[in-house]
Amino acid sequence: MYSLLIKNANIIDGSGKARFTADVAVQGDQIVNIAPKIKTPAQITIEADGKVLAPGFIDLQNHSDAYWQIFDNPSLDSLITQGYTTILMGNCGASLAPLLSSQALLAMQKWHNLEGVNINWVSFSEFIEELSKRRFGCNVGSLVGYSTLRRAVVGDQIRGLQKGELEAIGRALKQSLESGAFGLSSGLSYAHEIIVSELELFELAKIIKNYSALFSIHLRNEGDEIIEAIDEALDIAKATGVNLKISHLKIRNQANWHKLPEVLNVIDTAYMQGTDVHFDVYPYDTVWQALYAYLPKWAIEGGRTTMLRHFADPVQKNKVLSFLNNSGVKFSTMYVASTATKLNFSGKTVGQIAKNMESSGEQAVLKLVENGGSEVLVFEQSLNMGQVKEIILHPLSFIGTDGAGFGLKNNNRLVHPRCFGTAAKFLNIAQGAGESLEGAIKKLSSAPAKKAGIKKRGEIKIGNFADLVIFDPAKVKDRATYENPYQFSEGMEYVFVNGKAAVAEGKITGQLPGYVLRKN
Repeated sequence: MYSLLIKNANIIDGSGKARFTADVAVQGDQIVNIAPKIKTPAQITIEADGKVLAPGFIDLQNHSDAYWQIFDNPSLDSLITQGYTTILMGNCGASLAPLLSSQALLAMQKWHNLEGVNINWVSFSEFIEELSKRRFGCNVGSLVGYSTLRRAVVGDQIRGLQKGELEAIGRALKQSLESGAFGLSSGLSYAHEIIVSELELFELAKIIKNYSALFSIHLRNEGDEIIEAIDEALDIAKATGVNLKISHLKIRNQANWHKLPEVLNVIDTAYMQGTDVHFDVYPYDTVWQALYAYLPKWAIEGGRTTMLRHFADPVQKNKVLSFLNNSGVKFSTMYVASTATKLNFSGKTVGQIAKNMESSGEQAVLKLVENGGSEVLVFEQSLNMGQVKEIILHPLSFIGTDGAGFGLKNNNRLVHPRCFGTAAKFLNIAQGAGESLEGAIKKLSSAPAKKAGIKKRGEIKIGNFADLVIFDPAKVKDRATYENPYQFSEGMEYVFVNGKAAVAEGKITGQLPGYVLRKN
C-alpha cells in the first residue's frame, strides 16, 4: 500500500517536456511509481481529474531568514499557498550564519528588529543543526552572506581588507560550504559592501568554484551604472568559472530603461561564450528596499555614525539633498512600507510625510533615515512592466520572490505583494504572453534546482522527493496588493512537501513537513 496516490493527473514534470496523463504514487517522502494506471491502493488517494500536477516550486531568492519568519512563522504560509516547497535563504549579502563576532548579525537589521532575538549558534554548522531540530511549511536551505562575514571582521568600518582578514573570511566560507551552505551571496549596493573590491570577490569566487557552489550577486548598481555592474559580475564569473546568479535583475528609473537590450545582450553573449550565468526576476514593477540605499555612496560609507555626521554638517547635508534632487527618483510618490518602532509612517507616501513636516520630499527622506535608520523600507514604482515581462520570459531567467513567508498577521507593517503572489502572477503573465505552461513550470522548478545544486527536487520522477502541487491553471490568481498585501494567492488546491500536505483542498493544513536542506 502506498502512502499517497494521485490519479488521472495532467503531469507537467518540470523538465520542460510535453505534459502527459498518468497516476503518481508516493511512499513516505519519495515518488515511487509513475504509470498510466496504478491499481495498488493507498492510504490517501486524490483524484486529480485532469488538473495539472507539477513539481513544487523552488525560490532561490528568499529572505525568510532576514525577516525572521523561519522562527516567527515557520509555516511560511504566503509561500506554500503559492506552491513553493523549497526556498534558498541567505541572499543579498545577509545570512544568519556564521556569526564570527557580535557585529555579524547587524547585516540583518534593515529587515528585522534584532532586539531580544535568541541566538544559540555561531558557526554555519551549528545554525544548520539548530534548524534541523525544527520543521517548516517548506524545505529551507541557505547561502552565506558576504556582509555577514565581512562585518564580523571589520565591524562598521568601511575599508579594504588586509590579507589576514580576507584569509579568515575565506576559511569561514570553506567551513560553511563543507557544512552544507549552497554558496555565497553579496549585496554590493548596501552600505557595508560598497567598498568591496573585485579582488575580494575574485578570491571568494575561486573558493565557491572549488566547491561547485553558487555565487548570488546583488549588483552594485541597477540604474545609471547597470552595464558596469553587470560587467563586474560577469568578469568574475569569466575569470573563475564560478556558477553565477544575478539577483532580481531589473532596470531602475525611466532614464535607464533604454539600456535593457544592451543588458540582455551582454549577459547572452557571456552565456554563449561559456559563462555559467543566470538571473532571477520578480513579476512586479515596484521595488522594496531600505530608504537609506537612495543616499549617495559617499554619504553611507563608514556606516550610520559617519552618515549622521554628514547630516549635521550644513555643507555636506546640502550635497546629499542636491544628489537626491537630481537622482531622478520621485520621492513624493514613494510609499513607506515599514519603519522603526518609534515612527508611525507605514502606509503613507513620502509626499504626505513631507507635507506634514512642511519640507521637501528630499528633506523628509533625510528625516526618516535619521530617525528610523536602516529599518525604514519603502516601495518605489521605478520599473517598466513591459520590460519586467521581457526579462521574465528570457531563457536565462528564474522566478524569485525576493520576499519571505508571512502569515496574515501584519504587525503594523506592509510587505511587498511578491511575498504572497509571485508564482501566481508569473503563471498568469507567462500564459498571457503565449509561454507554454511546461516552460513556465520549468522556470519555477527544475531550472532553479539545477542551478543551486538542490538534488532530487524540482522534477517529477521516480526516486525524487514528493514535492508536488496540484492546480487548475485557469483558477490561479494573485490577490495581494501594496495597500493590502496580506492576501493569499488562489488556485493551488494541493501542495505536498516531502509527501505530506501543507495545503489540501485550497486550505493550509497546519502540517510542517519541510526540513532544512544541506548541499551535498
